[in-house]
Amino acid sequence: MKRFNRICVAAALVCGMATSAPAQTLGEATRAEALAGAIAGSDDGRKAIERYLDGGGLPEVAAQRAATLIRELRRGDLVADPLVLQAAADRIASAASRSFISAQIFRAQVMPGFDIGTGRLGFDFGPPDSDVQPGFVKVTARSEMVKGPQPAAMRRPEGEALSRDGIRNLRQIRLPVPPGNYRVFLMTDDIGVPQATTNPFGTAMKINGQRVRVAAATPQTWAADTYLAEPGRYLADPAAAAEVARRGAAKSATSAGIVMMRAEVQDGFLVITFDGDAGLETYLTGLILEPDDSEESIFAPSEEARRALFTTPERILEAENVVNEAVAQLLNDVVTEANPQQLASLLDQSSPVVEPSGDVSPN
Repeated sequence: MKRFNRICVAAALVCGMATSAPAQTLGEATRAEALAGAIAGSDDGRKAIERYLDGGGLPEVAAQRAATLIRELRRGDLVADPLVLQAAADRIASAASRSFISAQIFRAQVMPGFDIGTGRLGFDFGPPDSDVQPGFVKVTARSEMVKGPQPAAMRRPEGEALSRDGIRNLRQIRLPVPPGNYRVFLMTDDIGVPQATTNPFGTAMKINGQRVRVAAATPQTWAADTYLAEPGRYLADPAAAAEVARRGAAKSATSAGIVMMRAEVQDGFLVITFDGDAGLETYLTGLILEPDDSEESIFAPSEEARRALFTTPERILEAENVVNEAVAQLLNDVVTEANPQQLASLLDQSSPVVEPSGDVSPN
């Protein structure tokens, strides 16, 4: 009865979390919500784990959060059933693996005099009568390039042309793009509407068939600053990007967000499809493509943003090891304390494992 009550308490926490919309749409999940979600194993619980881990930003931070959750499964004494503990640890480890390789949304500042330059394509989303960023193609809610359930244009009275207006509730964009390999910069803005900013690019995207998971992040938890400026060697040269960050306009408040991805175009179209949760919408303000082999870029990341953008395989492996060690320690503790029937269940055996009672080999 005690074990049943503990599981019910954890499930009740998740049920309460699911009915508390502001907690899930206005900020990242708390550690308690993520822990309860890991134990309950529901879809809402999975999302709570992901939102908590994604809020860490860098793989090493997400790994420490995951390891702490796994350790707290034992320390919190919420669950006595070793199978439930094992399943909860596996859910946390799986969510961490997804978080390590997810695209991050960064705060973005469009610098005065921003120029898309030559060899790039730009698409500016918004109402038909809104200003268009110089060098960009206008995309409206009625354009054949966009699809969605009742897409609607939005506009703020202030701000620069690229981020102050956009289109809500899109599920697909299909843009004419010459064949090639590109860096893709997709932009959004914090318009103060939780439905459109909790996952402005959806929970995941398919870019010409390749799936990219987007880290769950509301505007309050977007990653470190990035800047759009005249073309320069910002990706290859950290000092050049740092110069942009020192400009006076870089210190201004911004409500824009940006995500960087890569895509290959073969048939003359860039097609991006967005996965969304019920009750949530996408919100796009602009899209920029530049050749992936170009030495120059219009995208200048801060030092912190650069660390998240260029996560090395070695750093991901180290993060995986931190989580795997926490799982291994939990399983070792569980096996040590399990009775024969529980051990049989853990090992997926039909009968308990019983050690021989004699000290002498039967041979």
